[in-house]
Amino acid sequence: MDAKITYFPVGNGDTSLIRLTDKTSIITDYNICEASRDEDDDSRYDVHAHLLEELERDGDGRPFTDAFILTHPDQDHCRGFEITFHTGDPSTYKKKEDEPEKIIVAELWFSQRIFSNYEDSLCDDAEVFREEALRRIKLYRDKTQGWDQPGNRIRIIGYGESEETKGLDEITTAPGNSINEINNSVKDDFSFFVHAPFKRDVDSDGDRNNTSIVLQARFDIDGTERAGLAMFGGDACWEIWARILELSEDDSLEWDLFLSPHHCSWSFFNDVPYAENKVPQQTSLDILDKHRAGAFVMASSKPIKDDDDNPPHYPAKQEYVKVVGSSKFYCCGEHPSEDKPEPLVFRMTKNGPQKTDSSTSSKVRSASAVQVTLQTPRTYG
Repeated sequence: MDAKITYFPVGNGDTSLIRLTDKTSIITDYNICEASRDEDDDSRYDVHAHLLEELERDGDGRPFTDAFILTHPDQDHCRGFEITFHTGDPSTYKKKEDEPEKIIVAELWFSQRIFSNYEDSLCDDAEVFREEALRRIKLYRDKTQGWDQPGNRIRIIGYGESEETKGLDEITTAPGNSINEINNSVKDDFSFFVHAPFKRDVDSDGDRNNTSIVLQARFDIDGTERAGLAMFGGDACWEIWARILELSEDDSLEWDLFLSPHHCSWSFFNDVPYAENKVPQQTSLDILDKHRAGAFVMASSKPIKDDDDNPPHYPAKQEYVKVVGSSKFYCCGEHPSEDKPEPLVFRMTKNGPQKTDSSTSSKVRSASAVQVTLQTPRTYG
């Protein structure tokens, strides 16, 4: 199969699915509500049903994803985690009658900040995620039977002073390093380069958006190295990107696909409100200038209007359009229409990412039965 990235229409929030040539699946963030399962409401896309249609199944017939990456624990990045993904011992998995199947997460990726400073303010789904992370960490520490099996694995991105994650250096990847191992499988045609979070942000009491995991996904296709480059930045503001620009080589900053941070918010361009300062920070423009020929920008947001909303922010959209052109800027909430949004799918080719139609989305729309029924860290084992 071809490697591809799918960006889902989930309003002001993020949900993306990376598929590799060997069928490996990586979900980045999740923002799904119960209402998305309403088959009579075309304005909400049923991401859960899509995943059940597209993901592989394990030897016991259970749907699974090789990795789930939580960039940061805000509600719009983990809403629906509890109703979509299985938590707890994988052996306790049960399909409940009249409910969609839950998905096994083979390997859970997160940063230390999930445990620090603001645990009392976590939303319900983030708290569920946190408890699942703690369960898996305990298994790893104790080397309890099954600790290295899919459904129990963990990967920590960044570094910090969290008590919960001390002693886990062998499965931690700090900024400036690459990962090409996913769910205990080393990839020869894919890797992530880790840009953030930085220690000073993880350990501080500051804005949790600035603890977002920032990754450059690198795809090698048909012998062409770095044929596709995709940037994922969570909700990181311009100051984080300025730091990334300062510390990074050009090859780790280049991109073909750029998921606009914080749902096309002005915060990527400036922390001063647009009404007070309409000039973007030069460092943000320099990041955008790293695009390669034919690049695309995606806004994972509700439809973008010429109003005062932020996010999504109309002037921010205009800045992106200046870089890639109006035909290469896509708002997930508007594609192909506001009334019936569909996933944005990019197939990776040796000539770069190519926008394509989603064969899965048509099945989800019509199949209501589905809706109801290079420093590689230490390997496991």
